[in-house]
Amino acid sequence: MSAERLRRLQSWLQGAILDPAGAGDVADVVVATARLPADRRLAIYQHGYRSRLIDCLSAHYPVARHLLGAELFEEFAREYLRVRPSRSYTLEALGAGFADHLAAGRPDLVAGEREPWIDLLYDVVRFERAFTEAHAAAGAEFREPPPAPPGPGHPGWADTVVSTVECLRLVRAGFPVHTFSVAVRAGQDPPLPRPGDVRLALARADFVVTVAELDEPRHRLLAALRAGTPLGRAGGDAGLTSGETDACLRTWMADRLIVGINGRTSHR
Repeated sequence: MSAERLRRLQSWLQGAILDPAGAGDVADVVVATARLPADRRLAIYQHGYRSRLIDCLSAHYPVARHLLGAELFEEFAREYLRVRPSRSYTLEALGAGFADHLAAGRPDLVAGEREPWIDLLYDVVRFERAFTEAHAAAGAEFREPPPAPPGPGHPGWADTVVSTVECLRLVRAGFPVHTFSVAVRAGQDPPLPRPGDVRLALARADFVVTVAELDEPRHRLLAALRAGTPLGRAGGDAGLTSGETDACLRTWMADRLIVGINGRTSHR
């Protein structure tokens, strides 16, 4: 077999697995056997591929699976994979659009009444996605603390710009999804949490994802710093004094959420 023909066969097989409806006449490519026709032979790979992807989504969203039950979760997962087939070389990206996909088809909006448990489901999915991203992105494990920043009395303090660690993710939710998720992941069957706004900062330290709950001003401050807003303006916009802002800065440096000061970082 020539290299070009092999390339065409590989391309066809990939397309037939990703999009079964577009496979064309399978018998033109796949040889039937006495036990299985050509389309059934191809279906083994198509079904196996999708089952593997559903397993990956289940691993990324164990709390959502717990909420929905295995059967319903897998139905949603199959529909998601049909609408948004995997196009990345890494499975870490597989569930990136799952929350948006679920939100676009929420049934209670059609009925005209918003159901709290569906809000909980979407908050859980967004939290679990942030957890996956925090686990996968670069952390501070191989970095020394950044250079010390100037204090609030220094002329350059207000204009200080920091760099946050790449794995930092900020989440707002209408339920305490972090405590609920911890219980589910520990194998418990906790009651559904009561509504209550939470603001969370997720990051990875020593290869373990950490979750910290923040109040509104500190969540706004950290979000602004992550976006590159200078320290003085970020603190003022968050309603914090310069002393409070500086205290947050030094706490987050110690927690390794901030890894650079004015573009200067330290590496081991």
